[in-house]
Amino acid sequence: MPHDNNPNVSSRLFKFCPKFDADPVAARIDRCHNCDRFFGRCCHHAEELCHYYPFVFVDGIGCALGINPNDQLSLPVDDKMDPGAPRTNQRAELLAAIHGLEMVLEKKLKYHVGLRAHLPSAEKEKVYVVAADSDYVVQGITDWVFQWKVNGWRTSKGVRPKNVDLFKRLDDAVQEYERQGVTVQFLHVPRELNHLADALASRAAALPLHF
Repeated sequence: MPHDNNPNVSSRLFKFCPKFDADPVAARIDRCHNCDRFFGRCCHHAEELCHYYPFVFVDGIGCALGINPNDQLSLPVDDKMDPGAPRTNQRAELLAAIHGLEMVLEKKLKYHVGLRAHLPSAEKEKVYVVAADSDYVVQGITDWVFQWKVNGWRTSKGVRPKNVDLFKRLDDAVQEYERQGVTVQFLHVPRELNHLADALASRAAALPLHF
């Protein structure tokens, strides 16, 4: 359960503008028909799509910033990516979140050039949203990690959490963005809204492994 008295929880959980509370989640996320990337709708541009909240959909391990294949990623989980670790769905989901953030960072500069070409008045984005259908990933990185860090990366019972190495990597990546003045937030979405990343993950599972 979330820790209601933890101020860090809300800072990492993405919340849509209250104006759209009556709308289904699918209606609060849209695709720009110029750059073909996904964005959340914002309060200040209710009638048009702004580029303030770029989304990356992740599902272990498929990542999608948009519908263009150049903005998508399919990678198998092998010893090169995750050496010596057990092959579990939870680790694959965490690896997808980590690589999704790396993907955003890699494409950020090229994206700004293209954005100005079709939306000159756009504000520079300040919040990147990682959308996942894994409640384990979203609750872990927005809530549990803060308690673990207080306890020296242990649970309240003094036990080392499962997959803590990947949670540390993801937490480090988020903090690196924050040092650059960019906020990273996370959103749990129904699986039916994550079909593109899910398909990329299925494609990744069929790729040859490297040992």
